[in-house]
Amino acid sequence: EWACRYCGIHDPASVMKCRGDGKWFCNSRLPGLPSSCIILHLVRAKQKEVQLHPDSPLGEIVLECYNCGQRNVFLLGFIAAKSDSVVVLLCRVCLSNNALKDSNWDLGQWQPLIEDRSFLPWLVKIPDAKEQMRSWHITAAQVNKLEELWKANPDATLEDLEGKSGPGLEDDPQPVMLRYEDAYQYL
Repeated sequence: EWACRYCGIHDPASVMKCRGDGKWFCNSRLPGLPSSCIILHLVRAKQKEVQLHPDSPLGEIVLECYNCGQRNVFLLGFIAAKSDSVVVLLCRVCLSNNALKDSNWDLGQWQPLIEDRSFLPWLVKIPDAKEQMRSWHITAAQVNKLEELWKANPDATLEDLEGKSGPGLEDDPQPVMLRYEDAYQYL
């Protein structure tokens, strides 16, 4: 149920749920992909809210700004308390407005939750090499096709891509002809 929809990794500490569509993705950056599975999906699907797995070390929480409730993960970061071992999630807007004027927080130490196109490992674990070796090896082209397929069929899987074609799912575009016999051939 909570396995990554791209690569199949299912460790609760390594996966996050996209709140926009309810799909699970991991924080693994597989060879050939430009970012981690969850970041890649959020960007491709134009989503921005995530939730941790109930069995993850931090529990089932929705990532949001402590001050204003902003849930856009691309705007969120964290700051640590000066004395305690406590961190607070704070969005860029609240940071720039000096929303936390309490002297317990060092606003200069704010860091984004996303670094090098994946979530920070203390928030969502990056799967180890053994888990990544056992995962499905998906290409960026397959990710793009799967995202297109999900627009029409949200329950589609990687297996549904094999042997299927449709708008935007062909392997190669049709070659352009110099002359067409009629309008139907042109379309």
